Formats: sequence, structure tokens, C-alpha cells
Amino acid sequence: VFAGVDAAAAQIRGKEDYKNSAIAGCAAGLIAGARKRSIPAALGSCVFFATGMATYEYSGGFEGAMHGMTREQRDEYRAGLFASAADLKK
Repeated sequence: VFAGVDAAAAQIRGKEDYKNSAIAGCAAGLIAGARKRSIPAALGSCVFFATGMATYEYSGGFEGAMHGMTREQRDEYRAGLFASAADLKK
């Protein structure tokens, strides 16, 4: 549901931005709430998923921190995220 609505929103609006993710997140939340047969759950899920997905997209989450990096740069970035065995023995 999310991917389909995201693509449809981008096509209709003619823009690829965080608002498409908000629309798609709301649609996914509405479906999840409708499955429970509860209007408050549907509206709450809409707000929750729309906010979460729009924030993720706005912050660059779909491209990620490693977007555009070479293989070596990605490996170096990943290695910096975790302590080495030598660091743990100190």
C-alpha cells in the first residue's frame, strides 16, 4: 500500500519529496486502522505513520548516510560505527 500510494502521489503531484511519504504513510495507517474496524485507530495510525515516514524522508532516510560513497568509504564508515576488539580490551 505504502509504495503504491507513494508512487501515485509523486506522479500526481509531479514532485518527489517528503509530502508523498506523508500521504502514503497516512494511507497505510488508514488501512491498518480500518482492519481493526475503528475510526479512532485509523486516524491515529494515519497521523503516526504520516509523521514517521515524512520525518524519515525529510531527514534523508531513504538515501541514507552512505548514499554516493565508494565501496571503500562505506567500509570505513561502517568500521567507525563499532568498537574494535582491541578497543574493548582497554
